[in-house]
Amino acid sequence: MVKKGDLVIVEADRGKDLGKVTNDSIMPHQVQLLQQQQADAMNDGHRMSKEIHPKRIYRLAQPAEITMLVTKSQDEAKAMLVCQTKVRQKKLPMEVVDAEYQWDRRKLTFYFIAERRIDFRELVRDLFKIYKTRIWMCAVNPMINKPKK
Repeated sequence: MVKKGDLVIVEADRGKDLGKVTNDSIMPHQVQLLQQQQADAMNDGHRMSKEIHPKRIYRLAQPAEITMLVTKSQDEAKAMLVCQTKVRQKKLPMEVVDAEYQWDRRKLTFYFIAERRIDFRELVRDLFKIYKTRIWMCAVNPMINKPKK
């Protein structure tokens, strides 16, 4: 039985991730409502096009998996520096502000700020050659995500 504060292995985008239980008495319909509210807030009030589903908890995280978080954090910092260097080399008008590995390392997300849409396909190809995992670029400023009028 999981309880508030437990670290758990959960379903993630095409793999698994490590998460922390923040509420151990929430009903499935409440999860869906919370996820929708979070998605709406992230999208500046615009609804996401795909339906949101609660994530499955596979099991409690093992001590060795928890200690891997330190290595994961260090690797994310290194990946961010590599991506920032590539962005400068390619003179892309964007600022990379964070990097995050999915716990199972099947996905590496780079968070960036830009004034306009960026064609970063070549950057993604270069990063894939280095990291051999799915590369995801995520704009963290609402101007990029707003639909054109």
